[in-house]
Amino acid sequence: MKKVLIIALCITNFNQMSNAQTITQTVRGKVTDQTTREELFGVTISLVGSDPVIGTITGIDGTYVLDNVPVGRQSFEVRMIGYESYFATGILVSSGKEVILDVNLKEDITSLNEIVVVYKADKDKAINEMATVSSRQFTVEETQRYAGGLNDPARLVSSFAGVASPSISSNGISVRGNSPSGLLWRVEGVEVPSPNHFADLTIAGAGALTVLSSQMLDNSDFYTGAFPSEYGNATSGVFDINLRSGNSSQREHTIQAGILGVDFATEGPLNKEKESTYLLNYRYSTMALISPLLPSDAGVLKYQDLSFKIKMPTKKAGTFSLWSLGAYDAIDTEALDSLEWEARTDRENSQTSMYLFASGLNHKITLNSKALLNTSLAFSGNGLSFEEQYLDDSFLEHPQSDVQKNNYKLTLQSSLTSYFGERHYNRTGFYINGLGYDLDVDDAETVASPPENIINENGQSLLFQFYSQSQFDLTPKLTLNAGFHSQYFQLNRDFTFEPRVSLNYQLSAKSDLALAYGSHSKTESLALYFVKDDLGNEPNKELKLMKSHHVVLSFNSMIADNVRFSIEPYYQYLDDVPVGPDSYISTLNIQNNLFFSESLISNGTGRNAGVDFTLERYLNNGLYYLLTSSIFDSKYTANDGIERNTRLNKNYVMNAIIGKEWQVGSSKNNTFSANFRLNYLSGNRVEAIDEENSANNQDIVYGEAGGKLSFAEQHRDTPIVSFTLSYRKNKPKFSSVWTLQVLNAGQTQEFDTNIFNTKTQTVERKYAGIMIPNLSYKIEF
Repeated sequence: MKKVLIIALCITNFNQMSNAQTITQTVRGKVTDQTTREELFGVTISLVGSDPVIGTITGIDGTYVLDNVPVGRQSFEVRMIGYESYFATGILVSSGKEVILDVNLKEDITSLNEIVVVYKADKDKAINEMATVSSRQFTVEETQRYAGGLNDPARLVSSFAGVASPSISSNGISVRGNSPSGLLWRVEGVEVPSPNHFADLTIAGAGALTVLSSQMLDNSDFYTGAFPSEYGNATSGVFDINLRSGNSSQREHTIQAGILGVDFATEGPLNKEKESTYLLNYRYSTMALISPLLPSDAGVLKYQDLSFKIKMPTKKAGTFSLWSLGAYDAIDTEALDSLEWEARTDRENSQTSMYLFASGLNHKITLNSKALLNTSLAFSGNGLSFEEQYLDDSFLEHPQSDVQKNNYKLTLQSSLTSYFGERHYNRTGFYINGLGYDLDVDDAETVASPPENIINENGQSLLFQFYSQSQFDLTPKLTLNAGFHSQYFQLNRDFTFEPRVSLNYQLSAKSDLALAYGSHSKTESLALYFVKDDLGNEPNKELKLMKSHHVVLSFNSMIADNVRFSIEPYYQYLDDVPVGPDSYISTLNIQNNLFFSESLISNGTGRNAGVDFTLERYLNNGLYYLLTSSIFDSKYTANDGIERNTRLNKNYVMNAIIGKEWQVGSSKNNTFSANFRLNYLSGNRVEAIDEENSANNQDIVYGEAGGKLSFAEQHRDTPIVSFTLSYRKNKPKFSSVWTLQVLNAGQTQEFDTNIFNTKTQTVERKYAGIMIPNLSYKIEF
């Protein structure tokens, strides 16, 4: 009996020791020069606060391996003589995956002695070193942690100053009152179609959720104005997304299942000696999986996406990377029961399928210690098939619309970064885009009329872009960025030259002041150029590229440890805006461009003026918060000379995010996190309705009648409360995460649509309170 008790006590003590042990992980990466991307040898990397010190130095190839790092939030110091020291703070270390921490060090031009510049002040600074104002870096971990983010970078940035979402149900990005369609999307440095499921279906430039799984994303940049010269074909902002590389030392896997989707990701080395790696992720809609169990008229959103990246370094020929993303979406809707028929849309059946893809081969090579060449060849495209039928009183179907849109693009681009000395470097490059299109759009004006062709065109065109930009460190405190971007669009034979310039002055070690100007331009959706008029002509081919001029003043200051304050007044002027020749119509206000059929001229102007505020505490000791507000006014003037509000002139937007993490468990190996967000948005503007014509057509007809101006009235405000709760459990060989994310937990009602009620013969506004929950479980091993 005593032997049994002794054995039992030993087992119990062993289990307690196992549960109490500190679990560790490996942190590895590469350190390079920020400008030349040259690998740095002899850099010291150490774990802040470790005793005894956990540290290492980089090898001749710039790589390092730091073993035995405890799980949880950790900070690392990266130091080398002649370079500004770098502090990476709040890095999440878990047992399921090694941490890959690559660092770019900036050369210290003040002296050859080491100067410590605390990274906390630069945590939000853009990766692109030529960005001066209206820019911010975000991490993939923030998309998972921030309430309301739903692991979607597009929804994450709606918490940043100057950004608003057009609606809860979409992840559209309205920057400073501009339409979401004015945004440039880049993946791995290449312009791509909007990488969102159901993109452009209900709101131009927006979708439902991102195509890119959080398993694929690396730290990326977001811009809201006066962006660097390398960014073109955009008038409002830029989303510059990077994909991470797979682990070069061991294979790792992630499985995640939730209400929104099921993910599987795998990564690892292809050849350890050559350090080639792979990373792959596949995701499928959970609702599509269970759709056979649901009613046929449930209107299930079906989607799936696949993305991968293969990195192939060589000894002398530089580094090659092959990447790709693709998505397929579908939704079928059925007419309501006849007893519920109120509006035309209640009687309609529809079938929708969509796809998008982007694939590229990137090459990066250091020509010498003073130059870096980046070249990409990419192929991308998207397509839509949409058919709709109307049920009459005898339940007979009548075709209403048939849309077939396919767009393709072949891109060749290259840039050369040249380092001319301690105080000057330049980046010059070009883009050649071959555009292909096959467009066929039929739509019926009324339920009693047959569909008529609006667009029928296929062919090719070209878009050329060239840019150059230099950065000059005029003094240790004063930096000048100056350059230009130019583009030529073959379809309308329009050429633009866009100067860009910015100055940044370091007021103190904790504060800086910057002023920037940027001229920008953008093409419209290709289908818009081929709209036919009554004579069968295509007048929109003569549209000019819309121009946008940004002026931004920026003040940033670290007002306390880990607390940043920023204020940015700005002014944006738009010209050559496409507008209707005798109406209020403008591309600035297009809500849905699926059946857009208006003839336009480039006689409109616009202006956006406002100020953005940010108060942010970086994650420290488990606590973080982000408070942002934007006050702005967004107007445009059509060909009739009348100045109107834009559709998205909300006038003010406010965000408050707060989160707290606790290390729990016997050895504090596990993490519980609670995150909350209040997003208070003023309403979108109301488009005027021609009630007399609506009654005649028994359907909504928009138009300014009876002295009404479009967008003068405003929908009601929408306070949106969201939260995210997560629990991460670290085991020696794997980690698991339970997460509950809820967007619009209070089910705040927002404007949905206008209808003409055929029963009451009145125009009605419909509101919807959509709550989006996502309970998920993830395991990393």
